[in-house]
Parts: sequence; structure tokens; C-alpha cells
Amino acid sequence: MCGIFAATGESAVADVLVEGLRRLEYRGYDSAGIAISGKGGIAVRKNVGPVGALATMLESEPAYGECGIAHTRWATHGEPSARNSHPHCAPGIAIVHNGIVENHGELRQELAARNAQFVSETDSEVIPWLVREELMRGEKPWAALQKAAARLSGSFAIAMLSEDEPGEIFAIRKGSPLVTGFTDGKAFLSSDLNALAGIARHAIALEDGDSARITPDCIDIRDHDGRIVNRPLLPVESRIATYDTGVHEHFMAKEIFEQPEVAARIDAAYHDGTLMEQLLSIDFSRVRRINFVACGTSYYAAAVARHWMQQHAGIECTVHVASEYRYEALPQFYSGEVAVLISQSGETADTLAVLERLQHLGMPVLGVVNDTNSTLARNADMALPLMAGLEIGVASTKAFTAQLMILAHLAIHATGRRLGAAASPGRLRDQLASTPDLLAKALLCEEGVIETARQLGDARSAIFVGRGPFQALACEGALKLKETSYIHAEGFAAGELKHGPLALIDEHMPVFALAGDQEMMPKLASNIREIAARNGRIHVIGDREAILSMKDVATGAITLPSAPDLVRPIITAIPLQLLSYHAALQRGLNVDRPRNLAKSVTVE
Repeated sequence: MCGIFAATGESAVADVLVEGLRRLEYRGYDSAGIAISGKGGIAVRKNVGPVGALATMLESEPAYGECGIAHTRWATHGEPSARNSHPHCAPGIAIVHNGIVENHGELRQELAARNAQFVSETDSEVIPWLVREELMRGEKPWAALQKAAARLSGSFAIAMLSEDEPGEIFAIRKGSPLVTGFTDGKAFLSSDLNALAGIARHAIALEDGDSARITPDCIDIRDHDGRIVNRPLLPVESRIATYDTGVHEHFMAKEIFEQPEVAARIDAAYHDGTLMEQLLSIDFSRVRRINFVACGTSYYAAAVARHWMQQHAGIECTVHVASEYRYEALPQFYSGEVAVLISQSGETADTLAVLERLQHLGMPVLGVVNDTNSTLARNADMALPLMAGLEIGVASTKAFTAQLMILAHLAIHATGRRLGAAASPGRLRDQLASTPDLLAKALLCEEGVIETARQLGDARSAIFVGRGPFQALACEGALKLKETSYIHAEGFAAGELKHGPLALIDEHMPVFALAGDQEMMPKLASNIREIAARNGRIHVIGDREAILSMKDVATGAITLPSAPDLVRPIITAIPLQLLSYHAALQRGLNVDRPRNLAKSVTVE
């Protein structure tokens, strides 16, 4: 992985390809390249580093033509290097590929025995050589790609050029997204619909098993069985999404400070319950279990939602990591169970695999997703849009808050449907309506967070603890710190400290205590004193009352505004995000693009 862009019918296609790659930069990558089909054959330019470096290379080594493919790579097989960058070639063929070819080892051996000449360490390089073999057997390029893809195990989205058809792009997908776009006399292909904004009038998402032949005037799509199919048109934004940081130095900071606005937008849309009624086809009075499934930050949002749903609606909930749940031996499916799949991008490979499996079992699936044109949004039985707007920073911030807001509204909706007015869903909605203002007040803690980040100094590890829903926030805080600052961090249930983690505590270990659960505050205070007795450096995060209750043992504190129980986990995300941001800045790191990470994880 990470990003594919292609165009045909453009007189200066190299410039269009570079612009397309710039629009995909936010997904994360380590190298970039293009291939252009022209009168002299297929010209390839690629290198390690940013898209800007590729643009500079093209100034000194131009490539001309009206048809081309392009790729940003995030390494999965082979180190970041020019030879491992895409496009990959065989005589007369160039391809770009997102996904993982699981059987590449055996294919490479077979092809090498038949004189294929490999130059990279990647799994992707077997694809052009498989296509070449089919061409040598007399197949046309499109059929050759289809037959080559049939030999691949794993997931893939492939775009291909052939010298035999110089103005055409051939594409096929299985498990990784591809979207075609078109306007008068021009056609495009991308792994991300956002990249087509302002250049395509219409778009079509390829479904799993689809392949396509793309010319400037026609997009021909066939399904897995070779039948001509007409896929629905998708809306394309007429204006390019803004990719600037505004008044902020980084996208991560911009997105942290956008959270009050995002929360207000969500509450305005969902507050009266009408939109929830329109989007859902779940009778919560009959639901006996909700199975939440997600990855990474979305998993921790699900873990918070479990507490809300069980506490207020009285529905049993389970929370699963998608990469594990997809392979588990599932018990028999009973009526009354539903699944809630949460994904910022809607293209997370493991989450989509769970979607397919659960739908095969007949379980209703609700998607909670930011991209309303994504595979999850299209294929789930129903979907709730996050309304967070495009998130550029790799470390999720505003999308996490949006997930919590949507899931809180979902819990309130379920509470009203199951328990009626006696459960006071209106009171809960009014509590949630205070979130935008409380988020804005929470952002005022930044100065204290900056000082705390300085105190981290050369810390190599950190611990986050909490109780109830704040255990999930502790894990999310640890994840954020790991992602951005590369400080090893772990989140624990505070009551579990005595079962192992206390062995890590000494005078050098910073510990962040999330003091948000009022009922469990005395228990948390006891846990904190266990840390203090071992000289741990304790930083309490909570409102003034919580901090005062632990002032005798706290090394430092980050003060949050007082908030209703329902809202407190949401605003607690703010200092955790700011801490990870400023800790990374203290170390001179790129907060928007942490090493080794990608924004949209479309491989397993």
C-alpha cells in the first residue's frame, strides 16, 4: 500500500499524476513513482521521499504522454528504496499495487525458473511478470491482468499500463479500494475518492472482483464472472478539500482544535433523534447483545461505548479487535444480536473482512464511519456518518471525538427505545449538548500540558491508568504517545497495577492517572497511592475536585472543566491528544506523519 492514482486523456499527464499523489500524501508513504505510456513506450520515474522530490526529478527527467499510473508506497515487503518503489515492470508492462500478495514466494520461484528478472524485494513485482506470461500466450492486456490476478492470494488493487494499448488503463481489485472518475474526454482512477475532487464530474467505485478498462471516453467494468456491470454513480466534491493547516503549525494541532466545532455539528444533526431514526433499522427493544468491532483508536472508542450502552440501555456488549475477531471461532448467531463496526476511513482491511463474515452469518451490521462513500459505508446494512471532515494527521484526534459523540447518541437512542421516558433520554441528550462548550474549555489546558510534556524529558516509557470507561481512555492516551513521540507507553486498568505493572514503577516512571469516574474515585486514589509509595511520578488528569483529592501524592496535574458523567470521557481525550502532540514537538518529530505508520490501513 498506500495510494494509487491514474489518468488518461490528459495532455500533460505527469503534472496530473503528481497532483493526484499530493492529494494522497495524508495517507502516509515512504516513496513515490509514476509510469507514463507514450510514443517511446512506458517511461518510469520513482524515488524515495516526498512527492515533491518526485516532482523535482520530473523537471530534470521529464516523461511525456497522455496516460499514466502513479503510486505512493508504504513498505510492507522490502525496505523503502527506489528499486522497491512502484511502478514495477516487466517488458511492455507497468503496474502499481496496493495490498499484499500472500503467495508471492512460490510465484517468484516459478517465474524466476522461467527467466523472470526481478529487481526488487517486493511481493508486487510478481504481478507484471504474471501478466507478461499471459500476453505471451496470446491474451489481450485486460484478459491477461484478469488471469494474472486469479493466481494471487491475498488482497489487491492494481492499475496497469501496456505498451500494446498506450492510451488505456487496466484495473482490478479484491479487498483494497479503487474508484474510477470521469469528465469530458478524461478518465481517472484512485484508491481514494477525495483525490478526484474538482477534476472528475462523476465517480464509480469498483466492487470486489471487478476489473475495468479505462479510456478517455469509456469506462468498461466487468465483475468476477466477466459480466458487464453498471455500478452506481457516486457524488464527487466540486471543490478540492483544503490541505492547509490554517493558523496552526501542523494538521494534528488544527484537528485537535477543530473538535468543539465537530461536536457541535454532530449534536445539531443527531440531537432530536430524527436522523438516527432515519438511518437505523434496528429495533433496540429486541436487541440482546451488541458486538463492537474496530481497530486502533476506533477500538478504544468502542470500549467507551460499551460502558455507555450497558449502563444506560442495559444491553450486553462485547468489544473485539477486528484483526483477531475475523479469525475467531464464533458461537452460533442468535436473533437479537447486532454488530457495530467502527472505522474512520471505512477501508480498514480487517474490519471489512469482519463485515463480510458477519453478513454471511446473517448478523445485522451498523457501520460508524467518516467517509460516507467508503466500502464500509456502502456495504454495511446501515451507517452513521461521523461528520468529522477530512482528517490528515495520522494520529486520529477529531475522528475519535466524533466517534464518541456518535456512539453516545446511539446509546441514548437505544436507551429511549428500550426503557422509554423513565430512563430520561432527554436529560442525557441535554448533557451531550454541553460537549462543544466543554471541549472548548478543555482546550484551555494546553499551557499546563506543554509543561507536562517538558517534564517527560528523555522518558523512555510512560504508564496511563484509569477505571471504568477511563481505562479505555488510558489505553488511547498510551497509543497516542507511542504514535507521535515514540515513547513506549502502556494503558492499564488502575486496579490491575498490583498484578504486575507495579514492577515498572520507580522515580523515573511518569504515570498519568485519569481521574474521571466519580464513583470509582476512592478506588483510584488507593491505586495512585500505591504508585506514590514506590516513588512514581504521578500526573493527575481530571477536574478540580478530583485533583484536590489527590494533591498530596500528585507530581503534577492537568485540570479539566467539571462535566456530566456522559461527557467526561469525551473531554478527557483533549489533554491526552495535546500531550502526545507536544511530547513529539519536544523531540523534534514529525507529528503529522509518524515513522512506519499510515493513515488508512488497507492491508492485513
